[in-house]
Amino acid sequence: MPFSRIILVALLLCSFVQPALGQEMSAKTTALVRKGCVEVHIAGQLRGGGAFVKDASGKIFVITAAHLFQNKHVKSRILTENDLFLLAHIKAFDLGFDLALLEPDTPIESVMPLRIAEHIPTESTPLFNFGPALNRRTLVISGHVADARIIYTDFSPSNGYLGHFFVSGISLVLTSGGVWVTSKGQIAGIQNGRLNGDPGAPSSGLSMAAPPQAISFLLENKKTASTPGIGAWVWELWTADKKLLAGIPKSTEGIVVTWVRDKGPFAKAGIRVHDVIISCDGVPVKRHYQFIEIIRGQPVGTEFKLKLLPAGQRATRTVTFRTERLEDKWD
Repeated sequence: MPFSRIILVALLLCSFVQPALGQEMSAKTTALVRKGCVEVHIAGQLRGGGAFVKDASGKIFVITAAHLFQNKHVKSRILTENDLFLLAHIKAFDLGFDLALLEPDTPIESVMPLRIAEHIPTESTPLFNFGPALNRRTLVISGHVADARIIYTDFSPSNGYLGHFFVSGISLVLTSGGVWVTSKGQIAGIQNGRLNGDPGAPSSGLSMAAPPQAISFLLENKKTASTPGIGAWVWELWTADKKLLAGIPKSTEGIVVTWVRDKGPFAKAGIRVHDVIISCDGVPVKRHYQFIEIIRGQPVGTEFKLKLLPAGQRATRTVTFRTERLEDKWD
């Protein structure tokens, strides 16, 4: 083979091999991330994972998932990589992103805090989950960013909507609170949960992770969030069953109410399951994230006017409701 052709072949091979190598995490980085990860124990039981993080002043905290706790008064024990137990309490929390910031009861310095990424990595970026999956020591589970946009999913632990991005990677039992990190070891997200799969399937293969911007905001402000809630869940109209769709005029566009909590904002306003929301404050809504973005864009206690088509009726009406604060569930 001519020398020039050998060089060309070598260059082509490098162009394919290098991206593949970039998808791996080095042994050194893996070891460093493991030193920064912790297990979260509550009432003597392992509940999930977390990681040490450091604020601008150099103070050490632990970031984890809020749904591991029942309320803000729950104490926990943090188990480090070298099997040291530390007592900790909740300093601040954000139920809108399912985040809890834990403060150790005694100051600590000799730990390895992890850096937080500035933003959600772009789609297809490799990520690695570190957590005590299946009651094992910290395992490394690989995945990649499936959707770098903020998505809102109904979340039963808070009876509200969880803001997150999607990771294509299976999250096993006890990985909640564990970190999704980049190949450089930066925290890209905190594991919240996973989407259920089809009937009979334990998982869809998609994990939900709190974005790094929300983690950094909670760490630097150390104040409990005020997340607007509606006390209900809504979904795209085209996901409704055929019986419901058969009773709705074909020209109708909107989102359908799928669940309403007793005494919540929607219930107080007389909004019921299977009502169809056509617009919010005059803005048409066809997808549920459009509606939640409008709600999250205003402070708790804001009034909104909804144009809706009541279930089983042909005439629309307008109702007004006022948002609640999700975090009041814990206060």
